[in-house]
Amino acid sequence: MPVEIGKTWDDQRLRRDRLARVQGEMRKRGVGALYVGENSTLRYLLGIKIPSVRAFVPVEGEVLGFVRPRDAGYVRPHHANIQDPIYDSASNWGPESGGNNGPERLAAALEDLMVEHGLAGELLGIDSLDFPAMAALQRSELQLTYAQPIIEYARAIKTPDEVEIYRRMGQQYAHAVGAFRNALRPGISENELAGIVVTAWYEAGGEEVAQLNVCAGEDMNPWRRWPTQRTVQDNEFVGVDLHGYGFHGLRGDASRTFFVGDSPTDDQRALYKRAYEYLQGAIDVFRAGRSYADTMQAAPTVPDKYREQLQNLHLAHAIGMSHSGYPEVNMRKPPLDDVLVENQVLSVECFFGEIGSPLAVKLEEDIVVRNGPPEVLGPNMPFDERFI
Repeated sequence: MPVEIGKTWDDQRLRRDRLARVQGEMRKRGVGALYVGENSTLRYLLGIKIPSVRAFVPVEGEVLGFVRPRDAGYVRPHHANIQDPIYDSASNWGPESGGNNGPERLAAALEDLMVEHGLAGELLGIDSLDFPAMAALQRSELQLTYAQPIIEYARAIKTPDEVEIYRRMGQQYAHAVGAFRNALRPGISENELAGIVVTAWYEAGGEEVAQLNVCAGEDMNPWRRWPTQRTVQDNEFVGVDLHGYGFHGLRGDASRTFFVGDSPTDDQRALYKRAYEYLQGAIDVFRAGRSYADTMQAAPTVPDKYREQLQNLHLAHAIGMSHSGYPEVNMRKPPLDDVLVENQVLSVECFFGEIGSPLAVKLEEDIVVRNGPPEVLGPNMPFDERFI
């Protein structure tokens, strides 16, 4: 049955704030404009989901979208400042295009746009282009830089409306994970459980499922990730890890493990409790103003037998328009030379299992960094309460 998720955000303000964040990062880095086409970046800037679009983003003013004529009727009501594409990587590079003139036309058009916006000689950020186009831009008079760090740092701090969306996504996760828990029984397959989660996600208004892991029994350790026809057995753990897109292209990432049956062993009880307590302790260290070095130092310690597999995952990673991004908090890497900032949204994760044992527990929670204890975004998403 459909689940009503109340709207508590402002679409137009969200778009304005997102553009302001990108243009603010551009000013800090001395970049005059961007020419970008990565899907999540375009969704962030234009507020709509549409393939094969690129955009010119001046440091001041409105985004110019390059949209195929067949998509213009859909895009224009949402973003009116559009024109036909100036480069088509699928047809503008071969002999049939008239001698590789397509990439040269792109370079000339971007030079003209920089002049038109009073940005001649300033840096132009590029995210991804095919080789002929990139080579043509390098031969031109354009001063180029990489756009993706600008986008990553802009998206790392969520706007107030994005935080509101994540709170609503917490309700979507609670519905989908609750449906998973309620469907657990001996004899049901991992694939059947995956189908139930997908249906529940769409019932709650989710836009898309980006990735879904369902693992039962020995598939928990090592974590198999993708579901199979393996059926659930009595007295074993079953885990789910859902990466779902909610509203405005924002993506969540959360995991739960549940026990099937009524007769857990002492080892199963102890492992689940250890994982749960670790997760709660790890969440609490993420506070605004704290350096990443201090955050990693404050993380809970674990016995050596669990450390290897626990550190195969992040302590925490950013979520937003993609599965990860900036910041990344990885115990196998040196800490970032930066501090946590209020309104960063992070996924804090843990995986407890010994190498060589089929027994494992995977848990993961999405949080908002605050000046003080972080806010958990899925407070009603169930754990297996019998173990905590």
